[in-house]
Amino acid sequence: MLWTRAWLGRALRVIAAVAIVCALLLTEFHFHLGLRNTTVTYTLLLAILFFAVRWDRLETILASIAAAVGFLYYFQEPAYSLKATDPQSYVAVAGFLITAIVVSQTALTARKRAAEALERKRETERLYELGQAMLASDSLQTTVWIAINQAIPIFGVPGAAFYLKAGDEIHRAGVSDVISDEALRSGSDFGAGVSIIPIEVGDEKIGSLGLAGTAFSETVLKSISSLLSTVLQRVRVGEKLMIEKRVSESLLLNILPGEVADELRAKGLVSPKYFEDVTILFTDFVGFTLSTEKLAAEELVELLHDYFTAFDQIVARYRLEKMKTIGDSYMCISGLPLRNPAHPVDMVMAAFEMLEAVRERQRPDRLAQWKVRIGIHTGPVIAGVVGINKFAFDIWGDTVNYSSRMESSGEANRINLSERTYSRVKDFFQCEHRGKVLTKEKRELDMYFANGILPTLLNGSDQTPPPAFVRRYNVYFQKDPPSFPAFLVAPEPGVLTV
Repeated sequence: MLWTRAWLGRALRVIAAVAIVCALLLTEFHFHLGLRNTTVTYTLLLAILFFAVRWDRLETILASIAAAVGFLYYFQEPAYSLKATDPQSYVAVAGFLITAIVVSQTALTARKRAAEALERKRETERLYELGQAMLASDSLQTTVWIAINQAIPIFGVPGAAFYLKAGDEIHRAGVSDVISDEALRSGSDFGAGVSIIPIEVGDEKIGSLGLAGTAFSETVLKSISSLLSTVLQRVRVGEKLMIEKRVSESLLLNILPGEVADELRAKGLVSPKYFEDVTILFTDFVGFTLSTEKLAAEELVELLHDYFTAFDQIVARYRLEKMKTIGDSYMCISGLPLRNPAHPVDMVMAAFEMLEAVRERQRPDRLAQWKVRIGIHTGPVIAGVVGINKFAFDIWGDTVNYSSRMESSGEANRINLSERTYSRVKDFFQCEHRGKVLTKEKRELDMYFANGILPTLLNGSDQTPPPAFVRRYNVYFQKDPPSFPAFLVAPEPGVLTV
């Protein structure tokens, strides 16, 4: 049906071209007394040039032949005859015919080149539009989706399909009845009106894009293939960089608090800061030195890892900041880098949970049954990052030393508080005054053991956390406690010892 319509249209154009030439010849012959042959020739050439620009080669050639015959018939002596008395007339007619054909061919060639240039311009614009859309993608899935959904409207195709192999995964997207999976996998065209575009990254073929319904030039297909390959390579590199960035950020957050890490990334250094009020906790295992003589290195490290992992989980639950471990000593801080008025209370609750974690591990089936000393002190510190290789976030000041002395002056499986910390938590916890205790520096300091929650805050409740405790915490600090040790809820809290 389409073939019939095309030939019918061409036949009508041929008839129209010949008819127009004949009309020009008759009109000019009617006024031939006032016209020169050169004028007639120019007029006919202009008409033929018009046919060449607007129509095709067949119409132009047939119009040229009709013009040459008509020119000989009407304007060469003798008129109304195809015979000429002067042989030069035949030369003139042949020259006219050759000129008409050459002019028409030149015009046709120029029109074809203009059409090709326009098509290349459109193809470039389509490729640019597709490239702009795909360059906005930052993941493999997004790239596949754009390749399918943007290629259809941009190139005016009825269907598109995408096949991509990424490692052990196969991605298949798009729906088209004429694009088979076999064609996509092999990268070869299986059927008319289907263009399969191979996608390569380096020397590796990783997939193909199928476009249905339109025949594309080889240049366009290569350009689309190159574009897809470039975008996918960029996405691969971007995903790899993102993974590496997440790993590096995770490693950085393992050694620095989040806010400090952000400052280091932004400025390249961390300014020292003064914190007027923080709470520091130190722990130390009783019996650790004896264990080092009896246990293999692997067993010792495994035990420490188990205890410290439990401590890390508790620190995270109470939103504290782990500072470091030194041998069998664990150090953490509350109220830094984010200031928190509840830091002494939060630290003591975390200490109770650490004590319970150690108590739970004192079983006969374990390689060692350690006990723990916990010391806590509250006061000001200076914080900063030191060093350029293996740099570390650290704190300095007498508060650090006092906290360490609270630990060394404590007892096994007890939480030893300084007088300053006691004054900040006495409204929440039942504490036992130890009197003045002599430290390593031969200084006498008031110390307290934290034994549990105040009985008045429990009030016989078996809820966790107790409502009275939460109410007082809200009144003092205008927020809810981050967590609560459930084992502390008891009618008569006592000293947690084993």
